[in-house]
Amino acid sequence: MARLLAAGWWKRDAERSVELVQINGGPGLLVRVNGEIDGVVAVRVENGYITGAYHVRNPEKLSRVERETTVSR
Repeated sequence: MARLLAAGWWKRDAERSVELVQINGGPGLLVRVNGEIDGVVAVRVENGYITGAYHVRNPEKLSRVERETTVSR
């Protein structure tokens, strides 16, 4: 994760922040640029190890990130 954050996200002239959140029931990061949601990184953890990281920047998918969605069958 440190490599992902160090890969250039901080090089642009913008105020950036990263917040630890829960995405789809697992750990993740919410990335904001100038106060607006820029993307999320969902992390898959198996046996205590990070086995996957998924970066989502699709504006349609991000429109629901800040509210809890009720799941029904």
